[in-house]
This record gives sequence, structure tokens and C-alpha cells, in this order.
Amino acid sequence: MSLPAIAEKDFHDTVRSRGMLILVALFSLLVAVFAYVFAPPGEQFATEFLLSAAVGPFLVTTLVPLVGVVVGYNAVSGERESGSLKLLLSLPHSRADVVFGKVVGRGAALSLAVFSGFLLPALVLLALSQLGYIQAFNVGSYLGYTVFAAVLGVVFVAIATGCSAAASTQRRALIGGVAIYVLFVMLWGAVTGQFLNAAGDAGLLNPLPVSQQQIGVFLQVANPITGVELLSNAFLSGRLFSGEVVNHQVSAVSMLVFWTIAPPLVGLWKFDADDL
Repeated sequence: MSLPAIAEKDFHDTVRSRGMLILVALFSLLVAVFAYVFAPPGEQFATEFLLSAAVGPFLVTTLVPLVGVVVGYNAVSGERESGSLKLLLSLPHSRADVVFGKVVGRGAALSLAVFSGFLLPALVLLALSQLGYIQAFNVGSYLGYTVFAAVLGVVFVAIATGCSAAASTQRRALIGGVAIYVLFVMLWGAVTGQFLNAAGDAGLLNPLPVSQQQIGVFLQVANPITGVELLSNAFLSGRLFSGEVVNHQVSAVSMLVFWTIAPPLVGLWKFDADDL
């Protein structure tokens, strides 16, 4: 039961931190501002448009991954620098328990913060809908989209925790986490596009049983941010795991699972080799 114990401790420590309270307030404020802008009194309220055109691009796909990096980067490296990691490992906890326990605990804490931050605006919008100030607030779409936002946060917590386990200092872990954030948020399209063009010009893709376009689509959904966008937009439009792009959605889910598991495993491999 070592992993659940570490996860529970990290969850409570993270939830009680001042940063989580600020995060919940920030989420609530931003979602409320977007809702106010996209909810003219007495007119039809487009919940799906609010989420896909405003909350998604300006909040979920930019702020949530960054918060995930901040929450996870010092998960292991912080305790290594403070010396508390040796005490933790002197108890019946393995290094795998430490790494994955922190992924579970901090991922759950961030998910709770996301749900809490989205809850207050939802209650306000629901009340306004009941009072007739706005029309057709879709609670199901709103709550479902919140799940996708929380999933994206967990993925970046896992990536940052993997960096934290592999790094000997918090500074290096933070640099690694921020570099991955910048790659996924700002540079992914340019980097993968140049890679595909160079590989195509060199003829490296010719022996493969797939086309360059198919590889491009795969690389696109390999980005967890793009994957969550694809899945959430399909959910909001009622086409989740249906239609012509169902294979793209399955690939996106597979890559989200990969990014949740692979970075902590790589970090654990480096962590196991380190002499504390």
C-alpha cells in the first residue's frame, strides 16, 4: 500500500497549498469572464461554442498544461534537494512508489482544482438559465469538457514528474518541463512539419507502408494538446468515437496514455540509477 499512501499525502499537501486556491480562483474568474462575453442576456447561449472557441484555446490548451508543469516539476527533485527523499525511501516505499504515487496524488489534486474552478461559473450559468436570462445552457457538454481539461492537466503532471525524477535539481526539472511545454504548445507544428519535409525529400518515407499525410496526422495527434482538442471537439459535436475520423480519436487516446506512463517510467529508470 506504499503507492496509495504517497499519493494520498501528496494529494492533501497539494490541495492545501496556496497555489491551488489561487488556481481555482483564476479558473473560475477566467471561465466567468468568457461566459459573460459569450452569453448576451435573453439570447441563445452556445455552450459548445464557449468551450471550443474561448475556454479551450485561451485557458485549457495553454494554462492547464503550464499549471501541470508547475505542479509536477518539484515532485521528486524538490524532496531530493531538501533531503526528505532519503527519509521517505527509508520507509517501506520503493522508488517506483515514489514516482507514480506523486503522479497520482498531484494529478488528482490538479483535476480537483480544474473541476472546482469550472464549478462556480457552471452554477451561475445554470441559475441564469433557470431564471431565463440566458437560454439553453448545456450542463452535460460543460461537465464533459471539464473532464478533458482535467485529463490534459494529468498528462502534463506526469510529464513534469518524469522530468523531476530524472533531474538532480529542481532547476533542471523545471527547465525540462518548460522545454516540453514550449515544444507542445508553440513549436510542435513547425518541428514535425520540417521533419516530414526533410524525411520526404530524402526518400526515407518511401519504404514505409503509410503515406506522408498519414504520418503527419499521427504526429499531429501525438501532441497531447492536439489530442485533447480533437477528442473534446468531437465530444461537443456529438461525434466522439464515431464517423470517419474515429481512427484519429483512437490514436489520440493511445498517445494520451503513452504520455501519462512513458515519462514517469523514463524518469524512474534514471532515478533508479542515481546514488542519493
